[in-house]
Amino acid sequence: MANENAKPGAGVDPFQPTRVVTTTTTLGASPVAEEPLYPPEGPQPAGTTPAEAAEMETGTNDSPASGSGVEGEDVVWEARYSMRNFVGRIAIRVVLTVAWIVLAVATWGEGHSDWAIPTIVLGVVLVALWAALAYRIAQARFGHYYRLTNRRLFVSTGLLRRRRDQMELLRVKDVFTRQTLIERWLSIGTVTVVSSEKELPTFYISGVDDPKQVMDLIWHHARTERDNRSTNINSV
Repeated sequence: MANENAKPGAGVDPFQPTRVVTTTTTLGASPVAEEPLYPPEGPQPAGTTPAEAAEMETGTNDSPASGSGVEGEDVVWEARYSMRNFVGRIAIRVVLTVAWIVLAVATWGEGHSDWAIPTIVLGVVLVALWAALAYRIAQARFGHYYRLTNRRLFVSTGLLRRRRDQMELLRVKDVFTRQTLIERWLSIGTVTVVSSEKELPTFYISGVDDPKQVMDLIWHHARTERDNRSTNINSV
């Protein structure tokens, strides 16, 4: 005998969200049961399954070389601190070395033994000068690296602790060079790049070969980048 106290929906979890399925019925047709809205373990929003989470992580960790914003970015110039900056200092030490060799020959080759102590002291000083210059060359040559793309300018400084700064060419306001008389003879100098950045508004590209060419190259690509951006905005 049917239980008269049974009610529609008896046996359904009252805390389980359900979706009522409405359908057209004819007289005498069986009623359609209520369908649970979520599975027993609860809702599963998009991206919560293991496969979807792995796919999202892969997309997030894409290489910067192929990510958004770097399409069409090409390196147009790379350089380090030029060795021409050390021509004068190397020449002075070469002259001092030749002079010390002459002194050493006169001291020990011609029997001037009383010059021995001054010659040794001068030799030690000369070695120290060469060592200091070698360290300075290594620090300047390998501690300065410059790279220009058609969109950004990178300046890396530091030998043991490297710092790398970048400047978007869209923000470049002015570019100019600084050279002494000797630097003009050697065709080296410093290129100064001024931008609208608040944190680091000025970049110094020091000790590069042919600074005028570098200045023109930066200005050309900065203007090209601004013109391309203006064209894209106007086309929209």
